[in-house]
Amino acid sequence: MNALSQQPLSQAATPENPGVEPHDRAGDDLRRARELLQATLAFVREQARPWPGSGLAQASDDPYVISRFGDLLIRIEVAAALHERAQALRTAAGDVAEIGVARAEALIAARQALLAASDAEFELSGQRSPLPAALDEPLRWQYQLIGNYRLNGVVPQGFRSAV
Repeated sequence: MNALSQQPLSQAATPENPGVEPHDRAGDDLRRARELLQATLAFVREQARPWPGSGLAQASDDPYVISRFGDLLIRIEVAAALHERAQALRTAAGDVAEIGVARAEALIAARQALLAASDAEFELSGQRSPLPAALDEPLRWQYQLIGNYRLNGVVPQGFRSAV
């Protein structure tokens, strides 16, 4: 499987799928990044024109376009791997701090993949799909939280076990 063929990681928690949170922001961002990538791929293959003077027959032959899609696929695959790791840690009921940090890492990777897919959509198609308003928890705090935990062993306030 890859970023294009893989099914969305989560839509919402269900009785059949209790391992997924009701509001899985990383999973939502990952799903949206994949959707944007698919839409942009379809546009480039079917409607985009090559850069004038490039001598190319179609936009999908442009080395810049090819490398841009390669970059996006890698970003989405990394985000998917971090999301799967966070879900596995949560399912295994491991250390609360480690689970929280893994979820923060997955959120950062998924959000960055979504932003990159959105930027590529605009660059390659001239249109921009609406993005979720994710102002409730700025990523800069996620970076600080992860760095402080990994570097100094400081467990984030909300990730301490009740035991």
